[in-house]
Amino acid sequence: MVYRYAKSPSLLAVELLNEPLAPKVSAGMLKKYYQDAYNAVQKYTSDAYVIMSNPISADYSNEILQFAGGFFGAVFDVHYYNMFNGSFDNTTAEWNIQFVRNERSAELRSVTKQNGPLTYVGKLSL
Repeated sequence: MVYRYAKSPSLLAVELLNEPLAPKVSAGMLKKYYQDAYNAVQKYTSDAYVIMSNPISADYSNEILQFAGGFFGAVFDVHYYNMFNGSFDNTTAEWNIQFVRNERSAELRSVTKQNGPLTYVGKLSL
């Protein structure tokens, strides 16, 4: 897919794998996959951000975070699943953004590191 859109100015990012599930996917397996996939994306474009998902139900999230930090243009994806909680029904995008800023700030600080990958917050209620 990357080769098809690599020259398009609309290509912003490529998510390598959505929500890997631990323990079925080990840290070692995930790092190998991310390394190989990142190399494949870079073969066609160095302009796109490469999104690496935070493992779900994993105790090795920091290991993957540190690993992602070694790649230029890497983005670390976190999911909060506000959309599956009824208390977020009928809220606006701005309300959700403020909720993340105010209520998830400590969690975001734990994954946002100086000289580390960018952080992407996915799965908000809209």
